[in-house]
Amino acid sequence: MRKSSYKILKVGIQKTSEAEIGKDIFYECGICQSIIPSMPKDNIHCSCGNIGIDKDLHRLSVREYANFTVLKKKP
Repeated sequence: MRKSSYKILKVGIQKTSEAEIGKDIFYECGICQSIIPSMPKDNIHCSCGNIGIDKDLHRLSVREYANFTVLKKKP
């Protein structure tokens, strides 16, 4: 998906509990530029491993919060 299909919701969060979750919410890695869904069907991570979601444990992990952006898909 193209980045122009999203609007930025949050930048500079300090903990994962501050990140929204939803079918139209995605996370972007500022290191590898990967965009991943906040509610994936399976465990997922960005290309460089900065952002990961363990679906089984319902856990979001972020190594570098400075390189983490919460996006919302435009209608």
